[in-house]
Amino acid sequence: MPIRRRTSLCREGWYLVLLAAVVLTWALLRENNLLLLVAGLMCGALLVNWRLSAAALRGVKAERRVVSGGHAGTWLTIEVEVVNGRPRLGSWAVSVEDCLQRQGGRGDEPPVRPALMFPYVRAGQGVRQSYRVRLPRRGRYTLGPLRVSTRFPFGLVERTLWLASDAPLVVLPRLGRLRPVWGQHYQATPHGLRGARRPGYVPGDFFAVREWQAGDSVRWVHWRSTARHRELVVRQFEQPGERELAVLLDLWEADEAPPEQRRRVELAVSFAATLVADFCGRSRGHLVLAVASAQPVCLASPATVAMSRDALEALALATASPAVPAAELRQTILSRVPPHSDVVLISTRENAESELAAVLAAAASSASGTPRRVVWVDAADAALAEYFQVEPRVAEAGP
Repeated sequence: MPIRRRTSLCREGWYLVLLAAVVLTWALLRENNLLLLVAGLMCGALLVNWRLSAAALRGVKAERRVVSGGHAGTWLTIEVEVVNGRPRLGSWAVSVEDCLQRQGGRGDEPPVRPALMFPYVRAGQGVRQSYRVRLPRRGRYTLGPLRVSTRFPFGLVERTLWLASDAPLVVLPRLGRLRPVWGQHYQATPHGLRGARRPGYVPGDFFAVREWQAGDSVRWVHWRSTARHRELVVRQFEQPGERELAVLLDLWEADEAPPEQRRRVELAVSFAATLVADFCGRSRGHLVLAVASAQPVCLASPATVAMSRDALEALALATASPAVPAAELRQTILSRVPPHSDVVLISTRENAESELAAVLAAAASSASGTPRRVVWVDAADAALAEYFQVEPRVAEAGP
């Protein structure tokens, strides 16, 4: 149902009203019936446009749905469908304007208003069109309301409806690319190595030979050892077990943060999002994501597609704050991080090494006495550019 209706004169309509007033005045002063007729025709055109434009939008509905996209800096495709619910008479020249407004911003971002034109919508049928928009910042956006309007047939009067179709949209952090240097600097420690015997599949590196068993591939036969032992001997490969990773993100930002510091926060969030997406896409294991921000978040779950989605949404809504306590991360490490988990700590603090000394100490040790492997990444350090690459032109400030 429309939440608001409005009928207004277009700029061309005001020109026609002014011209009709001049002609009517001149006709009255000169007592010219022909000019009176011309002025009446002008006013009649306005009345006809008003009635037809109001009738063109009677029974018209519009809906939208997100087709693809969702990450900052990438194209987002949204489909809009206009349905003419009347049994007779089609609707001509229907314009639909959407509104995408980011929530929780600093007030310096104008809303994005994409528009679509539907030349003709048949009675009782619907027409679909889509538009693409690129949103440079992560966070929560509000879509709508949809503004449906028409100026049919003369373009003098505009009839406008605002349809209540507000919908939330979470734009995920932009994903970058991990450079080879990161793979050399951080090599995940697998747990629970075991022999693999899946036919035709080589899961890891060769480390031993053994007797042939049913189901082994012929390609695994080690012919020299077979000739020496006079029985079939195959190569055995190790299969990496489950990996455990904990990504700890410390989002600190000053009250009056300069653009460079806000850019640092965005790089840290993008780096953490890339680590999460890469781990859930390539590994099978357990993932812990802890974000120390204005509203701390801690997620712990097996590395699945659902976990990746939840973690990226949490990173999309994370807001840096000057009142982020480092004790939150330390408590998370002590209570939620498994003892054999690798820990990656990402911080945006200016004096991160001194302020996070207790956190690093808690991360390096576990309750079982087994030392953890800790990789600390300072977002202000130039080394981050060696580990991670993000598109420079969309690396803008976040929430």
